[in-house]
Amino acid sequence: MGDAGSAGQLDEPLRHLLDGLSTSALSSISKLDDGGHRVWIVGGAIRDALKGLVPHDIDIATDASPEEVIALIPHAIPTGVQFGTVTVPPRDEDGQIEITTLRADGEYIDGRRPTSVTFGASIEEDLERRDFTVNAMALDPVNRTLIDPHFGRNDLDNGVLRAVGDPMKRFKEDGLRVLRAYRFMAHPSGPYLPDESLAHTLYGGGAVPLLVGVSKERVLMEMERLLTFPSVEDTLVRMERDGVLSVVFGPEWSVTSPEGLDDCFDDEVNPWALRVARFSLLLRRTESASRSILLEGLRMSGQDRSAVLAVCERLGQLPDPLDTGQLRRYRVALGTHLGAQLAADRCLDPSLANSVHNSLMSLAPLKAGENPLVNGLMIVDRLSMEAGPELGRVKSLLYRVQIEHDISDAESVWEAAGDLNGPAQMWP
Repeated sequence: MGDAGSAGQLDEPLRHLLDGLSTSALSSISKLDDGGHRVWIVGGAIRDALKGLVPHDIDIATDASPEEVIALIPHAIPTGVQFGTVTVPPRDEDGQIEITTLRADGEYIDGRRPTSVTFGASIEEDLERRDFTVNAMALDPVNRTLIDPHFGRNDLDNGVLRAVGDPMKRFKEDGLRVLRAYRFMAHPSGPYLPDESLAHTLYGGGAVPLLVGVSKERVLMEMERLLTFPSVEDTLVRMERDGVLSVVFGPEWSVTSPEGLDDCFDDEVNPWALRVARFSLLLRRTESASRSILLEGLRMSGQDRSAVLAVCERLGQLPDPLDTGQLRRYRVALGTHLGAQLAADRCLDPSLANSVHNSLMSLAPLKAGENPLVNGLMIVDRLSMEAGPELGRVKSLLYRVQIEHDISDAESVWEAAGDLNGPAQMWP
């Protein structure tokens, strides 16, 4: 068993965590403590604080029953009372707080939830049901002590990912923990390397097939979280080797090396664009017709699916960074997908993608904005043209001319379009 620590031994990162708790967290802790109950901060907040990261949400464990928690904190929501969990909703800029009664879990038979839970466990027993040692620490905010029975702090310092107890038992309790293991390997608080037992269980030890029984929605959520981390390449290479990506994506997926995916990241890329770019790169060798089927199978939203498919189709089609007309058309054609596209292409041709990015940053706004200056009625009136495909082609051609030459009046668009026989597609 590890040392619980003492007030005098609590080091600076944990003192900083306690001193920086939100008003909502402090209020919840105070109400439970005043009500005569023990309280501990548990989970990722401790791990992140010890590695110098800012925790997003606070999880609390307590010896109070869910009913006692709600009596003391009336605005708490009973989000999982059968498992002892209530949630204090976010207020202002404070994140939400999950408060869970200390418990020991019964047998798991569905690969996700225990058939029963027993309230009244000790904090040490409660920590035994956690997945990995780096997540199995508890911080007493009242006595300011750290409880670390599984030596998670040592593993954290040494960059080791170790299961609490038998890895296969932990994975059988919830198959999603297989993906969580890989996500933690790439976590910004790491990176972590699995210890020998965990590595063996993941690679040929029977753990990966457990993912088949996990809902696609949960699998997608884990993958999305993983793909937003700065450094994912080494972990994804391991996932491809261990057969995880084949299970995640299904039989339609054509094996694609994840090498180079770290190049997608920079401080200017938002998380949505980053994960779209990386999904696109992982699917780039999959047949176009199969990509949509694969993403639907993952239960990806329509908006995200459209973005991934569009970025996939445009890979390797960067504009000339010195051609202002091309840059204008590229910017308009890609719209909200621009950041994801540049992030994805940066993995294939970093030098060209960065040059295009720099040129786009210095590109002036369009004089007339992005709305077409010539509409369908104007074309019909001028050319006596009937509605149909040819009208659509001419309209697209005129719009392309307007954007490429940055024209600000309709008559100049007609003049620049000449005999109307030029290309109509905005990009490429």
